[in-house]
Amino acid sequence: MKPSSKVRLFSIFWLTALVTSSCTAQEPEAFYVTPSIKGQLIDSQTDQPLSNITVYLTDDIQGISDNTGRFELHSMQKIDSDNMGKGYFKALAEEASIMIDTQGYQRRLFAIDGMAKSEDDNLKSPMIIDMGNIYLKPLPDGLHRYAIVFEYIATMPYCQPSQSQREVDCIPVPQGKTYEQVRPNQPIK
Repeated sequence: MKPSSKVRLFSIFWLTALVTSSCTAQEPEAFYVTPSIKGQLIDSQTDQPLSNITVYLTDDIQGISDNTGRFELHSMQKIDSDNMGKGYFKALAEEASIMIDTQGYQRRLFAIDGMAKSEDDNLKSPMIIDMGNIYLKPLPDGLHRYAIVFEYIATMPYCQPSQSQREVDCIPVPQGKTYEQVRPNQPIK
């Protein structure tokens, strides 16, 4: 066989192998590690909306409340380029939390895994959680926000018909749903 024939045969072999492997290689999966979260920050004593307050969703995502106290944090999507699998990303999702930390108010930390969800969190499609009104307690004059321990909310169920977000940390029932419809989706305390 001539040298040019060997090179051509060798080239065809490697080109075929390359095309075959690229056709069978899977694209890395994408997972939504956190839901999109929205709500409104309210002063618990004055009932006034709180603007320009930073709300943190993990270390990567944060937002600032507008002049009506409303904020929205977009979901965090991660690409599984290392083939870690859904279990790894589920564990990340279980560790995510929301931190509200501003001068003059008690810091609050909410565990996302403990929030009521209106749908199954399969991590494959983005989910939205509307926290409704979040009441922040003003600190006594002269007390620094780091002088007291933050308030940790491990679970936030849906509000029962007789409950008010002013008195109870709960999530409003989604529009178009009743409490009876969403009651099975309550987080376990």
